[in-house]
Amino acid sequence: MECAIRTTDLRRRFGNTPAVDGLDLAVPRGSVFGLLGRNGAGKTTTIRMLLNLLQPDSGDLEVLGLDPRRHSVNIRRRVGYVAEVPQLYGWMRVAELVHFTSRFYPDWRPDRATALLHQFGLDPRQRVRHLSRGMAAQLALVLALGHDPELVLLDEPSTGLDVVVRRDVLASIVEVIQQEGRTVLLSSHLVHEVERVADRVAVLEAGRLLVCAATEELKARTRKIVVRVGEAASALHRVPGVTRVEGDGRHRLVTVTDYDPAVLDALQRVGAEVMEVISLGLEDTFLALVSPQAHQGRA
Repeated sequence: MECAIRTTDLRRRFGNTPAVDGLDLAVPRGSVFGLLGRNGAGKTTTIRMLLNLLQPDSGDLEVLGLDPRRHSVNIRRRVGYVAEVPQLYGWMRVAELVHFTSRFYPDWRPDRATALLHQFGLDPRQRVRHLSRGMAAQLALVLALGHDPELVLLDEPSTGLDVVVRRDVLASIVEVIQQEGRTVLLSSHLVHEVERVADRVAVLEAGRLLVCAATEELKARTRKIVVRVGEAASALHRVPGVTRVEGDGRHRLVTVTDYDPAVLDALQRVGAEVMEVISLGLEDTFLALVSPQAHQGRA
């Protein structure tokens, strides 16, 4: 598998707190790759190390086959980046900011930027400070795509936007990027956003990679199972893969990660009668993976 991004045992601490803790990540070329995690999980720190905006404490990393620590200028010319809070010069007009940004890229395509401005309905004459948050997010995307990057890094691109605008911005990302076959790394804590567009998903928690898989495969790994139990309800926690047991009385709802049909036999062996197996969406799968009970199950 040819990778646009690869990290091996990547680590970064801030004081005594590990922000990225032994991260092994492989992002296939041409994929839309979702990097999921709660705020503080290490997503932004990872992206900043990929761009050499932060130095790792240890480990190896490659972006488009190059080490960012030695080839950061080359990489930035080939990568488009939208930060969580884009720094846009409010006193400039839209066209002035586009022209200013173009001077940093030898391969800038003015026709491409102009077409994107038109597609997003952005007025080149408008002052940047007068743009709505959604329009500013779309302008940041124009600036990131104007040089036809091979790889696009999007760090929480819809933070602070309302639901309608968030969907419009995400639709823009999908339409503009996916149709051109670029590699996209989309970092977000909004699981439903990632589920709509990502081919593959990695889940980070406290700087560690919990799981990385195709989106549909990841959803298939987690199930909720309704069981009927007698007096041996406490034995449910001992079944391999069970990360959470909810409810009281005779009926319990059991969450299982790394699901395998063999778990049904294991539940029956501890005295539970399986009543129903429930498939989950990505959001419920994500919550099951990052819950404290799931961590205990993996320890």
